Amino acid sequence: MSEKRRVKELFSTMSKKEKVKYLWEYYRYYLFGLIFVIAVTVFLVNEQSGQKEYALTIHVLADSVYSTEIEKIEQRLNEEILSEEERETHEVSIQVLPYSSNPADVTTVQATLQRLVAEISVGDLDVVFIDKNQYEIMNREEYFYNLNELIDGSLPVEEQFIFYDANGQAVGIDSSGVPLFNQVIGGTEPVVMGVLRNTKREDKIKELFNVLFEK
Repeated sequence: MSEKRRVKELFSTMSKKEKVKYLWEYYRYYLFGLIFVIAVTVFLVNEQSGQKEYALTIHVLADSVYSTEIEKIEQRLNEEILSEEERETHEVSIQVLPYSSNPADVTTVQATLQRLVAEISVGDLDVVFIDKNQYEIMNREEYFYNLNELIDGSLPVEEQFIFYDANGQAVGIDSSGVPLFNQVIGGTEPVVMGVLRNTKREDKIKELFNVLFEK
């Protein structure tokens, strides 16, 4: 006799109360599992629906970063770049990624650079602060935007802080010459700020430059 038929015949002899008791005794764990799955699904949907979109994404890769100060900069940029209405659905994100110029940390560096390249390839990254050696590699591969196209007039940075590409275009700024960031990024190697060429948020980057250089 099949299990389904056996249960059906058993139910035919039970009262409604006995049926409820039977179902509870034998199927409550399945019920708990179903409730758990539903609860997790609802939670994930709510989390996803409540997540803000990025209006601007900045990654910082350096030996030493003062994370508390980075959080303050992030808050300031959100307040000055985004309107109150925009902040309801969007945000400026500054993420500090694990990075070291020490050759002994090559595994960590490789993992971080793989993530960086992946985010650049899909257009999820707008601005990067990265050590000079890695910046120069990326510059030779033409990763960076001509910064003079993002400002009105000339780049308000001292010549000693500017990096150029093979065509003589200003494509990077030493973090020492970037207000807001020059006191929070350290380490043994210089760190350079660049804007990714495939960014789709030029307008917000122009606003970022206005804040950084107080124009």
